[in-house]
Amino acid sequence: MNEQTPATVYINMLGEFSITVNGKTINNQKQQAKKPWSLLEYLITFRNRDISCSELIEMIWGDEDSPNPAGALKTLLFRSRKLLTDLDYPPQSMIIQHRGTYAWNKDLNTVVDIDRFEELAGQALTPDESPAKQLMNCLEALQIYKGDFLPKSSWESWVIPISTFYHSLYLKVVHTTIDLLLQNEDYTTITDICQKATVIEPYDEELHYYLIFSLFKGGNQHAALEHYNHTIDMMYSQFAITPSERLKSLYKLIRDTEHGITTDLSLIQDSLIEATQASGAFFCEYSVFKDIYQLESRAIERTGDSIYLCILTLSDLNHALLSQPFLNKGMEALGDCIRTSLRRGDVYTRYSVSQYLLLLPTATYENGELVLKRIIQNFRKTYTRKDMTVSYSLQALIPQ
Repeated sequence: MNEQTPATVYINMLGEFSITVNGKTINNQKQQAKKPWSLLEYLITFRNRDISCSELIEMIWGDEDSPNPAGALKTLLFRSRKLLTDLDYPPQSMIIQHRGTYAWNKDLNTVVDIDRFEELAGQALTPDESPAKQLMNCLEALQIYKGDFLPKSSWESWVIPISTFYHSLYLKVVHTTIDLLLQNEDYTTITDICQKATVIEPYDEELHYYLIFSLFKGGNQHAALEHYNHTIDMMYSQFAITPSERLKSLYKLIRDTEHGITTDLSLIQDSLIEATQASGAFFCEYSVFKDIYQLESRAIERTGDSIYLCILTLSDLNHALLSQPFLNKGMEALGDCIRTSLRRGDVYTRYSVSQYLLLLPTATYENGELVLKRIIQNFRKTYTRKDMTVSYSLQALIPQ
């Protein structure tokens, strides 16, 4: 191909790094040497300026000792240009050397996804736009953002601030889009956006909230509950934090939603039967546990039965919160011991990152203590670490 033949170079940097010319594409998805790709990524990211040899040497090799860094850079440039040969476009027309500097050819018509994303995001976040135009810009921006900036180079010091900038901008666009779609009650699109966004940013509770909410409003109650359980498991295991009251209220709303009208009691009973015939006590979400507590409080006023509210707390020997990995494993083991040590009719829930609540129908305080001590004894048998302890307290339910 003639070197002067004009061409448009399309470059993706969000979610992947790829270069496309005249329908031919190269990318760094295969296991290849990293440094030639790093040089390409750096030159294209800072394509509006000429970059000195010393800057490139520092970026590529950092504190590594090299007897001939300038020679090593020339060799690396040769290898980077070799990557470009599969595009059937002269590599020398893409990477330019001039007076001790290197640069991506500014005369090329280079179209980069981050430029278009940033432009659309700026328009989408401009309040002067009409809601319809704003939504259109949001949706187009989100379509471009296929993942974070240069994910295979995410550990590079120069990539981190740029990636953080685009990641933050993406989340702003996502939240703006959700607000606009809520006005239109477009729950299907909210679900699609949140499913993608929670992969890119798995630790934003607000995104999980709206994913659960949109699944529920879209008629998929089962999927909403499944994702709720996934979310709280992640919050406990990754951050040792409890779900917000807002998220708990959403769970209760979904569980309390009225079903369609039916007069067939056998169908209703089938839907009420526990999905699995698991042995041991019944584990439920805190909001369900709260309802059961209130029902039992009303019942004992009439029956005179004794029921005790109990709490088990896992901590270190100084009664402080355990570090996260040990806390996660310990709470899982303690939960299993509660389930297997109690009867099928007993109920328990996770109250916080380090506590379980139980309801024990028992005649006396002393009997309740025996049950709790049995749970702790079983826990010590199955989980033998000596640097953690389980404490308890119990109190009789007060009739309402």
